[in-house]
Amino acid sequence: MSLAQRQAFATIKRAYASKGRKPVTTPSTLRLIQSVVTNKTTYSFPVLEGDSTNTLAENRFLNRADAFTATSIGIFIGGLTDAGAATSAGAYQLFGYQSPALTTAGVTNANALFTQGYMNILVNNVAYLQNFDLFRCYSAPIAQTGNLFATGTSTTYQNSINGERDGFVDIVPTLQFSGTAKIDITLNLPTSLSLTNACQINVIFRGFLSLGASNLNK
Repeated sequence: MSLAQRQAFATIKRAYASKGRKPVTTPSTLRLIQSVVTNKTTYSFPVLEGDSTNTLAENRFLNRADAFTATSIGIFIGGLTDAGAATSAGAYQLFGYQSPALTTAGVTNANALFTQGYMNILVNNVAYLQNFDLFRCYSAPIAQTGNLFATGTSTTYQNSINGERDGFVDIVPTLQFSGTAKIDITLNLPTSLSLTNACQINVIFRGFLSLGASNLNK
């Protein structure tokens, strides 16, 4: 856990203690998924369980009895295997850049999302995130060619991918989602994504889940 995360955790605990409440608070994730649709430039991402028509198993929604404090966010295109084929069980991949797989069998202009998209978040009609540029979340691995083992032939390899860090950016100040709040998350693109195979936009929040901490349980 980073220093920023430790500080956020301590702040959460103090805030609840000041109200005489002691919910169990644990590191957790929200994963909100919407299918890419041709000619669509605005996407909405329901947060609460029961509000989304998307039934993908990879979704992680917020229970209405709980609260969530988001400390970081990642934006990805998902739904393809490494080879660029349509997704299958156990093969769901996430891409934070215009990968060859996306180009050949998914979204051919994903950079319209990663380098030009913006996000807005309203909680109870109050804007807590405005024109948040998604280029902050752009993450592309570097491919290098070289002779690694003195075999006499060149080898192409990719730098390591860090799932803890790559594609994620800290949110300062943090975002507070309650299971009883009206939460509106919208993602806006200047141009629609060109779709050649079934793909989804994944919005992933990392942070802390406080069990039973929504206003339902006051």
